[in-house]
Amino acid sequence: MACLKYLQKAWSTTISKGGHDSNVLSSLRLIEAKPNYLKGIITIDQKHLNNHGTIHGGVILSLTDTVTSLSLLTLGYNLPTGLSVNISTEFVNPGGKLKDNLICISKIIKSGHNLSYLRCEFYSTLKNNQNQNQNQIQNELELELGKLVAYGSQTKFMKGFLKSTSFSEDGKIELGLNFEGNKESKL
Repeated sequence: MACLKYLQKAWSTTISKGGHDSNVLSSLRLIEAKPNYLKGIITIDQKHLNNHGTIHGGVILSLTDTVTSLSLLTLGYNLPTGLSVNISTEFVNPGGKLKDNLICISKIIKSGHNLSYLRCEFYSTLKNNQNQNQNQIQNELELELGKLVAYGSQTKFMKGFLKSTSFSEDGKIELGLNFEGNKESKL
């Protein structure tokens, strides 16, 4: 729970600053976090739709950037989390309509001294969960994954970006820094 709270606080701070994330991704909710793993849900609003009435690919690409970047906080980094070198997203199925939920899952593939390699996947929720507003969902962790909508990746330049803490393997306990102190990421 400590890892999730750390990320939720960072995301709240990001949203409060305004700008693109606040304008486009303010309905993103982070629901599960542990080192190397982050899960979130976004409810599709009118502002997210394309002219076909489904979530715009640009929103999913923005989510690729944001969710993979936030996943680096599961390793104890502060914001900002490095510099984007490459971002890509592949679209597999339509991503949902107004008021549907889109589940975002990000994993850190490798985080080294200079570069971090990140991946994410986006899923619709099963039909029986769609069109429920977020107040009706008792436990967002119980939402079942539907179709794969898209997947993406990002490479980030990390040299000089420092960690401020660390978390237990399950993300429940904040461990702080090891005895070596606040050093650059190394594998």
